Amino acid sequence: MLRAAAILSCAALCLAACGGSKHSSQGTTTVGSCVNAAAMTRLHADVAAIKRASNLPTKNRLDGNPAISKATDTFLHDVDTAPIDNKRKNRMIDLAMGSLANQCEQCFQALEAERPTINLRYGETGCGA
Repeated sequence: MLRAAAILSCAALCLAACGGSKHSSQGTTTVGSCVNAAAMTRLHADVAAIKRASNLPTKNRLDGNPAISKATDTFLHDVDTAPIDNKRKNRMIDLAMGSLANQCEQCFQALEAERPTINLRYGETGCGA
């Protein structure tokens, strides 16, 4: 009986917590978060460009090919200047790294170095950066 009461109270708390965010009239921004739809669209386009470039032939997997290097540089610039929070930056870097398909080790290392891990560790959101 005590176990059932604990489960029900836990479920009630979870349901109450899930309804805590409010959506704006456009449906893209939630209270307490930092989302810029144009920046996210640009970053998704950059990830798609990295994916297309990784499908091109590569002689050396350390250096990749010129298309991968250019697409990765563009992505790194855009993710650095995007006004989005650190969790979204980290997730976009995950997607870009997955799109490389093991075709450019140096590009992979550059993406890994750009992660905002220290900021995430200490709770800095990075909104408006």
